[in-house]
Amino acid sequence: MKKRRMFILIVVILFVSLIIGVSYPIIITNLIVNEEPVLSDVIIVPEGQAYVRAYRASELLHEGYSESEKIIVSPIDKANEQIYLDFDVEETQIIPEMEATSTYENAVNTLEMMEENGFDSAVIVSSDYHMLRTKLIYERTNRDYGYELTYVAAYQLVNGEFVPWNDAGEDLQYVAKREFWNYWGYLLGLYHFFNL
Repeated sequence: MKKRRMFILIVVILFVSLIIGVSYPIIITNLIVNEEPVLSDVIIVPEGQAYVRAYRASELLHEGYSESEKIIVSPIDKANEQIYLDFDVEETQIIPEMEATSTYENAVNTLEMMEENGFDSAVIVSSDYHMLRTKLIYERTNRDYGYELTYVAAYQLVNGEFVPWNDAGEDLQYVAKREFWNYWGYLLGLYHFFNL
């Protein structure tokens, strides 16, 4: 009996190692989801890396991609609100969401806000390395609504240029590689139990 348990444990460890080994390069090379922006009712920003996300969202707002001329920022505080104001977004153009503490809560809260505001479509803006997981959870949450969602990546600012995460230096590469584990957590639905 003891040998059988040991055999099962070894098989499980090998299976998990194989899954991780095969999925790691696939997930890491596909972190960036960057679709062409389309005219939508609103722009949604699940906050985190405030500067690049705010920059890209305000750029899209000024280019006319938000028919309502509004951005839902989730969550918003005084510091990240000021960044939007610095990018010439007026306070009245920001629809504040103040309670989200995870990407899952960003999706739940902002899609509910879309319903409350009568919106049917949105451009979702997040950091490039965060987009695969963002799209996964927004698509899952959107099953209850059926909104038209478009996903636009915000690239990293390095020496005055916007570049993909994998060209932005070691610090960001560590953060991006953490996304592998977070993505698996979201695939397995662990966001219901942990704040990922």
